[in-house]
Amino acid sequence: MINKTTEWFPCPVCLKPLDVRMTKRKKPYVICSPCGVQMFIRERAGIEAFGELVEQGLKADVLTRIDQLEQRYKLTCPDCATPFWANPELAGTNWLNGKVTGYRCPERNCQGFVPMGERSGTPTDPSPKQEVSKSGKDR
Repeated sequence: MINKTTEWFPCPVCLKPLDVRMTKRKKPYVICSPCGVQMFIRERAGIEAFGELVEQGLKADVLTRIDQLEQRYKLTCPDCATPFWANPELAGTNWLNGKVTGYRCPERNCQGFVPMGERSGTPTDPSPKQEVSKSGKDR
């Protein structure tokens, strides 16, 4: 049973909730005995980011966070409707400034391209300021 006063973080391998411990130098770490995973956070920026993740873990369960990652990084090709995960090998960049502009479809004979900020017609970060646009074919 998970206690709300104890800080918890999921094991990166088996997703079992692990209690966050502190070293004698006040740095957080977790250990998952069944998996053999040990994770020590050493630098200040990492400790702060880890603290935020632990706070989120108290508010949202692991499966909710995984679902959020899937919504952000799982794409669907607008041409052939093949689902795929965004990764650096598929990134298309602007030749002038080198910034990522979107992701190419991984299918061999498909020329589909999903622009940044779109997931088959759905924006990645739907904020009130941003207008929801149609897929790249309709522009």
